[in-house]
Amino acid sequence: MLKQIGVILAALVLCILVLFGFPMISPFLNTYIFLAIAGVVYFAIVLLRNFNLEYEYIFVNGDLDIDIVKAQKTRKRMLSLSCKNIEVMASDKNMNYKRDFEDGVFAKKYNAVFNAADGRVYHIIFSKNGERSLLTFQPPVKLLAAMKKMNPRSIYVDAEDTEPAE
Repeated sequence: MLKQIGVILAALVLCILVLFGFPMISPFLNTYIFLAIAGVVYFAIVLLRNFNLEYEYIFVNGDLDIDIVKAQKTRKRMLSLSCKNIEVMASDKNMNYKRDFEDGVFAKKYNAVFNAADGRVYHIIFSKNGERSLLTFQPPVKLLAAMKKMNPRSIYVDAEDTEPAE
């Protein structure tokens, strides 16, 4: 929220600078004031759209794909990994692996957490192309169950995150 307010304030300051600065520099630039202000507003809107992020988890045949969806319009593949490459997966509450997640040396760290306050944050340590990486994400209960079936020795699901028996 603070970043969004900062972008809006920066856009306002730039618009004021353009409005008062262009005539001071040269009378010729007066013709481009509205074009410059329109450019500042356009780029502010583009930046504000990038704050509206969603993460989509796709799990098919043991492969987990994570896409970033910006402003419900553009989609970009963030990560693709196989459950077979998972060394360990556990929640952030799991004290047995907490030190590994926090102190480990990783080539890449991926963060696909939308709101950590919602809970159910899981970490995955996996190997891809010979590099150890860390993924932090918030999987739904059904995804946890499906991943556990694919690699039960490396995936640790908290009891409160399991599906209730029907």
